[in-house]
Amino acid sequence: MTLPAVTPPSVTHRPMLGVAAVLVGAFISTINTRLTSVGLADIRGGLSLGFDEGSWLSTVFAAAQIVVCMSAAWFSFVLGPRRLLLWSAGIFCAVSILPPFTREPNTLLALQLVRGLAVGTFIPATIGFILRELPPRWWRWGLAAYAFRFVFSQNITSSLESFYGEHGLWPWMFWQNVLLTPIMMVLVWFGMQREPIDRAKLAAGDWNGIVFAGLGLAFVYAGLDQGNRLDWLNSGLIVGLLLAGGLLLVAFVVTEMTAEHPLIDLAVARQANVWIPTVMIAVYGFGATATSFVLPDYLARVQGLRSLQVGPVLEWIALPQIVLVPLTALLLRRVDARLVFACGLSLIAIGSWMNTGLTHDWVGRDFLPSQLVEAVGLALGITSLIFFGIANITPVKAITVAGMIQTGRLLGNELGSAYIQSYVRVQEQIYSNQVGVTLTVGETVTEDRLAQLSQLIANQATGIADPDVAAALAVGNLVRREAYVLAYADAFWLVAWVLTLGLGLLLFLTRPPPNPLTPPLANAGA
Repeated sequence: MTLPAVTPPSVTHRPMLGVAAVLVGAFISTINTRLTSVGLADIRGGLSLGFDEGSWLSTVFAAAQIVVCMSAAWFSFVLGPRRLLLWSAGIFCAVSILPPFTREPNTLLALQLVRGLAVGTFIPATIGFILRELPPRWWRWGLAAYAFRFVFSQNITSSLESFYGEHGLWPWMFWQNVLLTPIMMVLVWFGMQREPIDRAKLAAGDWNGIVFAGLGLAFVYAGLDQGNRLDWLNSGLIVGLLLAGGLLLVAFVVTEMTAEHPLIDLAVARQANVWIPTVMIAVYGFGATATSFVLPDYLARVQGLRSLQVGPVLEWIALPQIVLVPLTALLLRRVDARLVFACGLSLIAIGSWMNTGLTHDWVGRDFLPSQLVEAVGLALGITSLIFFGIANITPVKAITVAGMIQTGRLLGNELGSAYIQSYVRVQEQIYSNQVGVTLTVGETVTEDRLAQLSQLIANQATGIADPDVAAALAVGNLVRREAYVLAYADAFWLVAWVLTLGLGLLLFLTRPPPNPLTPPLANAGA
């Protein structure tokens, strides 16, 4: 059994331009999603938005993408990737010009909604086009390029944001798309064939399922993204979003069980080689929070570093991917993807474990050994997971697998990010309380330390009139700093344990059918 291309590779005259187009689109999507989050403080300042108003800019942008994640592959099949991408890219490019020119919050959110819906179609079209238009011998290199942008884009964005922020160029977080998206559109125009709209399939589409899945996933995503800020179930808004999203997803499942042409084939979705990779991409995303959130948040909060200083630290994760991902693609010619993925998860877990000895003295160079280990693990993990997931695609499974993997990537990453942020916040509060109760006012040791610190402050120009108040504030800051250090160390432990436990799911995976992405049987695992 082979992994068939939907159309012959010779259909387009310039298939390499088409592949370049979808890869550029994937980079644009990932960088914009990450940049909207990392650069939110600069965007809020530039647009004169409050904290609450600004927080919804990134939420709406990402939630809009997840509206179309389940159905974008179907739309690409029915409308044709050329037509879908030209329209969505054109809308995204045009709307990206506008946000810096308005200060009205509702208008900004509407623009973010449109931008998110448009860019959400970019990634789902990538894999399908690679398999349709490239000769089988080139599939692994197209997929390797697709895998490369995951880790590279996520970790290089801090450097890009710091450049914009330090030079007062925050509008270019939006305007960069005016330069990048036309490049993608030109590549699409010349590299993709014109295809007629399949009006029969369009009319017979599972429109109820598309609406239920899109809105349900978006509501759940928004609830997760805002949950930490609004204190989860203590907020009526979060409860409403999660409840509405859950009910819509239940309605979606019921619809798929009765629809004549379901968007997602539940029989396919129940297969171990389909649902386990979906779960594993979420586990992988949770592991990536060690470098995407825990490390940069520690450097910013405890060490007081700015994005300009944090960016070079994360580059030790991003830049090695240029070499590591192609090497992984070569390795997968001889080694079973399941074994490579297990090695990748193990290395990410080991890298996180190496950081559990964290103290407030650690700076960027102290993380270098663990970063290099995690860089290898991240490359092995994402490349092998994509190869394994795609190797299980057949024409019958294509739309179901593509929709589930994309959903698992977006929703899984958000679930992991939301949980780890809340975990760090709660752990910091616990440790602050535990450390604070040991500092009893009136005890000799405490009073002596406060007196010494007060005298030291009194001899310096601090801007605070009362040295005793300044001393108490300084002690409070020290307690909070150490509490955060302990919380970050616990977060690294948590990541390591989740990845270790996740390895157990790999035991239930079976070898994909023979195809150009699987190694020869003699060299593969069981």
